[in-house]
Amino acid sequence: MESFDLEQLEQHTEEARRTLPGPHYYEVLSWIHADRRPAAYVEIGVQQGLSLAQALPETNCIAIDPEPRVDYEFPATRIYPLTSDEFFARHDLTGLLDGPVDLAFIDGLHLFEQVLTDFANLERHSGPKTVILLHDCLPLNEETAGRERTTDFYSGDVWKATLALRRRRPDLEMAMVPTLPTGLCMVRGLDPENRVLEEGLPEIVAEYRDLDLDYYTAHRGDLPPEVPNQQPSVRAWLAGSALGQPAP
Repeated sequence: MESFDLEQLEQHTEEARRTLPGPHYYEVLSWIHADRRPAAYVEIGVQQGLSLAQALPETNCIAIDPEPRVDYEFPATRIYPLTSDEFFARHDLTGLLDGPVDLAFIDGLHLFEQVLTDFANLERHSGPKTVILLHDCLPLNEETAGRERTTDFYSGDVWKATLALRRRRPDLEMAMVPTLPTGLCMVRGLDPENRVLEEGLPEIVAEYRDLDLDYYTAHRGDLPPEVPNQQPSVRAWLAGSALGQPAP
């Protein structure tokens, strides 16, 4: 996308605020980091580093982005200027971290098949307590959720990845936080030996690629259950509550 339409961006942002009231996803990321206190964090899709800045200072972080635009230093962070596919082809993530990933955030290329590929690559380096977060899982409208980017406010078709994960991997525990601007999906119960996504990806792409937002609307009930966009609820889900409800 070549131009920047500030008026259009403001319109979409205001529509998102009406649709998903409450804290922004940066704040939710901050809650999760504070609660999990991960020793090892991986972020795919860095841009200016605003989400990366939510990590705790002592966390060992690896950030992956082909064109990072971070103009300040994160002391415990290594930034790899690569696509995620290039990174995983060249590097052993477990070796770089001296252990499994504790927390990961996928916010790179906003195409569902790439999100599934990134998820599968991260899962191979997961442990019993690993949590993977997927951004942009609650699309705003057809215009901002297309496979080709034509707007500044943009989620792509990541929602298809969430739906495919829910259906293909019922062993995973998933919950959706309806946070600004386009939702955040939390995933736990990972299995580093599972190859269902890798082996089934061509079939998944063929099945989901051409689905539109009407399909999303008709099948929204198939998405993961929602956890209220509140810190106690998110914390309760991370602690093991199926519904993310705070203890009485």
